[in-house]
Amino acid sequence: MIDAVTGTAIGIITLVAVFSIAPVIGFNIDNSVSIPAGSQWNSTTNADMTTGAEIWTQTSSLLILAVMVSILSLVIFAIMRMRPAQGGQ
Repeated sequence: MIDAVTGTAIGIITLVAVFSIAPVIGFNIDNSVSIPAGSQWNSTTNADMTTGAEIWTQTSSLLILAVMVSILSLVIFAIMRMRPAQGGQ
């Protein structure tokens, strides 16, 4: 059981690090290349363009959901292990 708790703690720490760093990485990727002014890929010409930070914000909710399901499955697993054995063996 300690292994599962340790693994969960490491996973949560990793997720905090990813959620802290990923929007910054998306922003840096967006600004890493200069795009000509008349290009459709230029955010000043095309105002509806999605940025890397926006994509990360939109898809991060799925990652949060996956983590919540994983933690819930760990709790269910721990509860199932506390049950006494059946069958008299």
